[in-house]
Amino acid sequence: MKNIFKLFTIIAITAVIAFSMLSCDLDPGDDGVAKTLEITSIPITGTDSLKEKLITVAFCDLDKNNKPVIRAFNQATVSTATVSLPLFSAKDNKKGEAFTGTGDYYIFIFVDVNNTNDNFNDDTTYYYTGGGQGAYKYNIKKGDAKISLEWSKFTKSNS
Repeated sequence: MKNIFKLFTIIAITAVIAFSMLSCDLDPGDDGVAKTLEITSIPITGTDSLKEKLITVAFCDLDKNNKPVIRAFNQATVSTATVSLPLFSAKDNKKGEAFTGTGDYYIFIFVDVNNTNDNFNDDTTYYYTGGGQGAYKYNIKKGDAKISLEWSKFTKSNS
């Protein structure tokens, strides 16, 4: 009787693990759905105001040599506390077609503090932390068309 109970327990645990793995979408892929990033609660008043600043958003992952690779990006000038950016695939550092990727990505925001649009020389960098400490990957799930993140989920880089 004990052996039958152990067997059913092992089968149940195996089934739970298998179904859990099936529901996860951790591998980068492509679902054919164009992605838009919406950033909310952007400071547009006070000393940290980003109003009228050019921001560049980049979704990155790491290649096989652990070097960052930009997969998607776009730019916009902040005029309100919410910015909506359709994401474009990065091909040879140029704007390509609509980004339709899925999986885990680091998200960076570069703020052109002097509005010089000079290839990031005077930019302030923010990275997605999910509200915690350190860089955190954001998971784009299959079927996601709109990614909505609060400004507070990003942290200013010290470098």
